[in-house]
Amino acid sequence: MPVRTCGYTNNVATWQAGRLTHWILLGFIFQLLGCGGGQATVQQPGTADVNYAAAAAAMERFNLYRTLAAVQPVELDTYLSLGCQYHANYLTLNNVNLRDVQLAAHTEDPSLSGYSSRGDHAGKSSIIYQGVAPVEAIDNWMRTFYHRLGLLDPNLHYVGFGSQADYQVMDVLSGRVTGLVAAPGAVIYPAPGMTGVPRDYKREIPHPIPGDDKLGIPISIEFFGTWGHYIARVESKVTDLDAGGAYIPCYVQTPNDPFLAEWTEEQVIALIPMDPLPSNHTIRAEVSAMIDGERWTAEWEFTTQ
Repeated sequence: MPVRTCGYTNNVATWQAGRLTHWILLGFIFQLLGCGGGQATVQQPGTADVNYAAAAAAMERFNLYRTLAAVQPVELDTYLSLGCQYHANYLTLNNVNLRDVQLAAHTEDPSLSGYSSRGDHAGKSSIIYQGVAPVEAIDNWMRTFYHRLGLLDPNLHYVGFGSQADYQVMDVLSGRVTGLVAAPGAVIYPAPGMTGVPRDYKREIPHPIPGDDKLGIPISIEFFGTWGHYIARVESKVTDLDAGGAYIPCYVQTPNDPFLAEWTEEQVIALIPMDPLPSNHTIRAEVSAMIDGERWTAEWEFTTQ
């Protein structure tokens, strides 16, 4: 498994060749700033040894999903992983129950045991899971909606991972390139041709469809690029090919009509089946939209477990 210390890699196949040199130069500058800036002020009480066995297992599974979605694998960053380890230790020391504190689990209280500014920063840049092992956390995040978003970003190059007891913490923001040097692309999940896809959605905080807990696995299309895209006139259909092309009703999110008003995702189209999908069936998804004034379409199939 590749482990990143403070170096820099670039291997996104979708980049435009004419921008590659510009990207490398700017990216190198950004990484120098990220690796060297502000470390003298970080509070580091005690020691926090990163659980690299857990991190390695999680990264192997995470990169499997990214490969299936046709985006480049990420590397594990040792500095970011230490912050994630601090935060996982903090959650364990204080017996934080994510169901009770919900989104407050991403911050640390300076008055509580195990607080550190590095752990607090990592918590705010991470997704967190309680009650499962590292690999299962990756699997479950991919069955959610909100927590999946960004995990398959081709502009994500390295992550941090911390594991303590039944808490899993993964920094998925700090190692992401945005703005002028962001690579363009559309990423679909479940990916075209994917088999063994879980049938149902995994509950998360926030929950996208209040009042309905029995949902199928979310189908998402994320658009990436330098400036973002104007997305309009979305049309979609999901059918079951093993049931004669029967229509599968879905909740649909578009940039102008999000599932939750306070959780707008302007670069995402999502379909969540209203019921778990049937087992070992081939599902066909068809989506079209006007993207920056031009018609965009995608038609693909995947097979459930």
